Amino acid sequence: MASQSVLVADIGGTHARFAIASLNRDEIALGDIHKFRIEDFASIDEAINAYLGSIEMRPDIGCFAVAAPVDQAEIIFTNSNWRFRYDELQSSLSLKRFHVVNDFYALAAGVACLPDDALEKIKPGAGDPAAPLLVIGPGTGLGQAFVAPTSAGLRIVSTQGGHVGFAPATDEEVELLRFMLKKHRRVSVERLLSGEGLTNIYDAIGALTETQQPILLPREITAAARDGSSVNAEKAVSLFFEILGRTVGDAVLSTGARGGVVLAGGILPRNRDLFLKSNFTDCFLDKGRMRSYVEDVPVRLVINDEAALLGAAHIMNSELDSAGK
Repeated sequence: MASQSVLVADIGGTHARFAIASLNRDEIALGDIHKFRIEDFASIDEAINAYLGSIEMRPDIGCFAVAAPVDQAEIIFTNSNWRFRYDELQSSLSLKRFHVVNDFYALAAGVACLPDDALEKIKPGAGDPAAPLLVIGPGTGLGQAFVAPTSAGLRIVSTQGGHVGFAPATDEEVELLRFMLKKHRRVSVERLLSGEGLTNIYDAIGALTETQQPILLPREITAAARDGSSVNAEKAVSLFFEILGRTVGDAVLSTGARGGVVLAGGILPRNRDLFLKSNFTDCFLDKGRMRSYVEDVPVRLVINDEAALLGAAHIMNSELDSAGK
């Protein structure tokens, strides 16, 4: 395959990252990486035009990883007001080839491309190489995908696992669920395991303890937990990671992902210090009579912001290889 340039994007609920990927056989390199805040642009078209206006290249192939379901002609983002039609965007960008994939699908594809120092070991374990690998993590939402080994190679399956129902495991979590049910008819785990979810937990703790507390944004909650200025912020962050551990462990049980877990999303790398001190692993393992099923599952954390961009590039590289172009 001759060297190719690909417009790649990783578009979440808070940020959009764009880059030019250079593909040369099995070599993938990213350049011209720019990050934009979603709220600064009325539409994806405005953000793309801002990016393309800042670089000198205009590739005619592209692959976008998006925080949204991708099984419809119109892509509607779950946690922002952006939307676009696949065919219209391809036409406006004059792209000969264009793919739109779920962001966690791209992350799953990118895991194999990441250097060793892009993944931090959270929990040791030999894992089962014949079993699926789970990719999951909180950001603006809670993304999830898994990679299943097959006789024809690896198969990536993106899911909406972040929208499964929240299952409380302690009295405190039962009270949290009751609080959330006053706001929502159905409480998914994403209502708690996301940026907004951390705020929900913090607000619930304040209400349940009848504590006067300031209104805080997610980043302010983690800052207050870090410097010890708010007991409720500390409790909220602690509970967030405990619920995450239980949810990830449940996802391993339901998908059979004994090959390992890769944690991703924006929240964990930014709060790595708090995460590493949490009870995540204990809660991950707390599966009663099924503890042995998850005990040998390794858990790693993606600490590279470029993982989904690399995944999008890898997806296009594989297609071009198959086409012999």
